[in-house]
Amino acid sequence: MSLTLRPMEPGDVPYVSAIDRLSFPTPWPAAAFRSELSRERATYLVLVRRGEGTSPASAREKGCWFRRLLAATQAACVIGYVGFRLESEQGHITTIALRPHERGKGLGEYLLLVALEKMAKSCVDIVTLEMRPSNEVAYRLYRKYGFQVTRFRPGYYRDGEDAWVMEVTISDQQYQRRLRLLRKAADKRLSFEENDVGQITGDPL
Repeated sequence: MSLTLRPMEPGDVPYVSAIDRLSFPTPWPAAAFRSELSRERATYLVLVRRGEGTSPASAREKGCWFRRLLAATQAACVIGYVGFRLESEQGHITTIALRPHERGKGLGEYLLLVALEKMAKSCVDIVTLEMRPSNEVAYRLYRKYGFQVTRFRPGYYRDGEDAWVMEVTISDQQYQRRLRLLRKAADKRLSFEENDVGQITGDPL
């Protein structure tokens, strides 16, 4: 199998919404994702896993019902996504998530890396995000990339949980060097795990 990173399309919204429901206590409605896709200076990317496929001759031998089943199971499957906005000289990561069984493979970090790299190329100075204080896994990842908690937003989420606002300055040369080193390490790690996560192609940088 292989993985492809590409811009999110309207047809991806049902799958992205499903991942969102599996990932967060207060998920976005599908309409929110559709609205974001039309927002100026907003970028949303999906990570897609493609099946290995079966030869046409084999499919013919199995009959029409098998071809329909094959088409359903071999179709591209959205397994993760990331979104961010550009606001003046700042960038804001709005959302990032993976299907539960795809976590722990370095793919979430890869999505974060791509978002930071794209914002750096757009001459963004500071990148911000909100996160739940209870999300320890996300906190460790963001701290690895230099994010620091700068303020609190009481009752920010619909279930009443507070939010931590985190930010990092990505415009200085030292951070740019660090980002390149982290990218190399992530690429190396993912190539070592190719049997598990496939090869990522189509990185739209």
